[in-house]
Amino acid sequence: MVNLTGLPAGSWVVVTGANGFIGSHVVNTLLQLGYRVRGTVRTPKPWLDALFETKFGHGVFESYILPDLDDNELLDKCLDGTSGVVHVASDVSFSNDPNAVIPWVVRAVENVLEAASRHSSIKRFVLTSSSSAALIPVANQKGVRVDEGTWNEDAVKAAFDPSTNATDKAYAIYAASKTLGEQTAWKWIEEHNPQFIFNTVLPNFNTGEILHENISGSTMGWIRGLFKGNKSLFDFYSPQYYVDVVDDARLHAIALLAPDVKSQRIFAFAGPLNITDIISTLREIRPDYKFDDPPADEGQDLTEVVLAGKAERLLQEFFGQKGWTPYKQSIADGIRDL
Repeated sequence: MVNLTGLPAGSWVVVTGANGFIGSHVVNTLLQLGYRVRGTVRTPKPWLDALFETKFGHGVFESYILPDLDDNELLDKCLDGTSGVVHVASDVSFSNDPNAVIPWVVRAVENVLEAASRHSSIKRFVLTSSSSAALIPVANQKGVRVDEGTWNEDAVKAAFDPSTNATDKAYAIYAASKTLGEQTAWKWIEEHNPQFIFNTVLPNFNTGEILHENISGSTMGWIRGLFKGNKSLFDFYSPQYYVDVVDDARLHAIALLAPDVKSQRIFAFAGPLNITDIISTLREIRPDYKFDDPPADEGQDLTEVVLAGKAERLLQEFFGQKGWTPYKQSIADGIRDL
């Protein structure tokens, strides 16, 4: 691990949505690197403070109750004395009403950026975007290429189109919120030229360890649900890329702390994964458990993600990894306690 010195060691960093699957791992990684973290939560989470105090000692993590990112006074107090921000929190309600989701996500991004610009101590800012801000892949579709200029305009149209079928509507709205949220952020940076360096991370389907039983685990939680007979994963999952949640958190840390990583979209796309891969892995790890057969002929995500190799090299350079964490290892990490 080299040269993660974009902020002085021991600096305070704000992580919004600290009790989420990705947010908790971002906190964990920053604490491992010797930073102190103020994590926002909407309601008290004493178990979260206990988790990180047990692992890292007293005084390096504190939760900050921020019920609403529209509360600029509380947000300003949260940012007092901090040097960096990682804005992970978003709307994951998967509502079918675009007006209940998209304006809030966009406004929250603007609110956090504007608050950070009012604090001269803040030198770095990272926004958690999503793979869906670039595309929603279609299985076996050839010739699709994703690069730094790729945006999911199709999802934005579908989110507001009354004719979009109900099955696709909720995810289109989520994807549109991430697309417009990230686009708004880049436009805001261009117009305001703040004192801080700004990067975004676009994670795909996250797998891997869940740090506490009170963390639902988001996408990994859907895989774990198969052990309880919950097959909702089969209903909505389509072939796409995955990323291990620790790799994802480390890319957030690189975006925050690597001196030469500036004004970049970092694509956390490790490799294609379909339900067949997931079920085969689960059967290999737990041969005594009966899992339903995956869908027949589900296909693969054939998207060419141009900058995925660059993200992998960042993990190699800054964390000494051989490369992306393989999905078999990541899934095993995510079900170790089951």
